Amino acid sequence: DTEVRLMLLAALAGEHLLLLGPPGTAKSELARRLSEVCDGRFFERLLTRFSVPEELFGPLSMSGLENDKYVRQTDGYLPTADVAFVDEIFKANSAILNALLTLLNERLFDNGTE
Repeated sequence: DTEVRLMLLAALAGEHLLLLGPPGTAKSELARRLSEVCDGRFFERLLTRFSVPEELFGPLSMSGLENDKYVRQTDGYLPTADVAFVDEIFKANSAILNALLTLLNERLFDNGTE
């Protein structure tokens, strides 16, 4: 009950929510349900120490590279999500954690010239 209230409060306030708990306590299900209620785009990913930025932010655009632009195809990935569930975030490597800093703190994603 407390978790549901916190999730709704975070959604209404436009803030992030960090849920910590043992496996099987419905953390991911709460995020999925919130996405359905809000009719928002949902993104979910399980991180490991081998995770790469492409898993979160999308692959590089090959046509962009051909035109000397470094941009990612972000549609369907974390930068375009309304509700995101990033599982095992503390197991991610430092490259992933550093890349998440600006997105989480400032809500900005630098996608080349876009």
